[in-house]
Amino acid sequence: MNLRAQLKLSTLLAAGFACGLPALAQAEELSVVYRESPYVSAVMEAAKAEFEAEHPGDTIELNAISSSARDYYTKVSLMNQSASTAPDIIYEDGFQITADAAAGYLEPLDERLSGWDEWDQFSQIAVQNGKSFVDGKVYGIPLGTDTQAIWYNKDLLEKAGVGADWQPKTWQDILDAAAKVKENLPGVDPINIYVTKAGNEASTMRGLMNLISGTPGGLSATLFDPETQKWVVGSKGFRDALAFLKTAYDNGYLVSDTDLQDSSFQNVLVEQRVPEGKVAMFIDGNWIWARWIEGGTAPWAAWNETLGMAKIPTQNGQGNGFTSMSGGWTIAMSPKTEDKNLAFDFMTTVANFENSLTYAIRAGSIGVRKDVIADETYLETNPTAGFFSSLVEVTNFRPALEIYPQVSSLIQETMEAVTVGGDSVEDAAGRFDRQLTRLAGSSNVEKAN
Repeated sequence: MNLRAQLKLSTLLAAGFACGLPALAQAEELSVVYRESPYVSAVMEAAKAEFEAEHPGDTIELNAISSSARDYYTKVSLMNQSASTAPDIIYEDGFQITADAAAGYLEPLDERLSGWDEWDQFSQIAVQNGKSFVDGKVYGIPLGTDTQAIWYNKDLLEKAGVGADWQPKTWQDILDAAAKVKENLPGVDPINIYVTKAGNEASTMRGLMNLISGTPGGLSATLFDPETQKWVVGSKGFRDALAFLKTAYDNGYLVSDTDLQDSSFQNVLVEQRVPEGKVAMFIDGNWIWARWIEGGTAPWAAWNETLGMAKIPTQNGQGNGFTSMSGGWTIAMSPKTEDKNLAFDFMTTVANFENSLTYAIRAGSIGVRKDVIADETYLETNPTAGFFSSLVEVTNFRPALEIYPQVSSLIQETMEAVTVGGDSVEDAAGRFDRQLTRLAGSSNVEKAN
């Protein structure tokens, strides 16, 4: 029983003895909403059992939503608009935090976190994903983070003449490898990069941002400048990234149009095409391997021997030489919850060592707690942990301002325009600049240097 539960019980007993009558606790119920998946459900169910055992009479109502990420955001937003439907606790994507905090849907946690004796276990880099980009306050306790790289089939690259031990140093190296696959391995798609609206945030983050973050000046020079707090238009890096994607598409290096425009292709790719040896390279996150382990959604015993991992190079090998993007999910609280202290108790139960370890292992996530990252079970279970954790040093986070979801949609439209849409880079980029200016307001936009 934790300290809060002990104090609550002691107070009730004291009150009962003082009046000579047995004390009856007022049972409380906390509602929790989350996007359904095997690993989130496992953590939430374990936390519910632990919490209810430590808080006799109090209960947790778990509300799992089975939907796409975009539909999940929409459903939770609708729930948050009324006190009668707002959940007490929310499984919150880090990139939604700034917008949801600005809308009044999230409770700041800084004061409560400062009194939690486990808070210093959390990586300060990972904590950034739980903060508002505007006021700098923490609204979500991170459960896991991620980095991204180029996964590749070692046998296929060897047969194509690229080599099994492959590490591109520039964008051109990626295109050269794709060209060799296309030339020498008919029937194999050289590379998958999400480039359409069907890919949703995967297109924005895994597609374009992994590229523009590797151009001179990075995200600050191509999308959003945190010093001036202004969105950037007219950058060369943004156009160079679009040109890279257009080149890959026009040369037939990407998967088919049907696949690119299939919202379920992310699952098809990882659970079917990659294990079947039909895709040579794909830009994706560290979490993918969890699909292939025993108990995963698509067990594949040979994945660790078959696949290699390469860092995403910067455009011309400049700077640190490599780049990545990070995100991750958090656990957050609604300001409408009646007992915020009780809600915080459940949140810390979800984010304790045992549940954080389960989340990291089952989700294939990078641990956000120091004790999890150092845990032998975590390191033994996750053979990719060392590689992907090393990318945290060169990683970047999305500028998750209130209008970011709309900006992300514009990015997806622009990527789709230069690939399956057939538009020129200049036409699509110019249209993006104009739309971004209208969306953000001219006073919140600056031209690239």
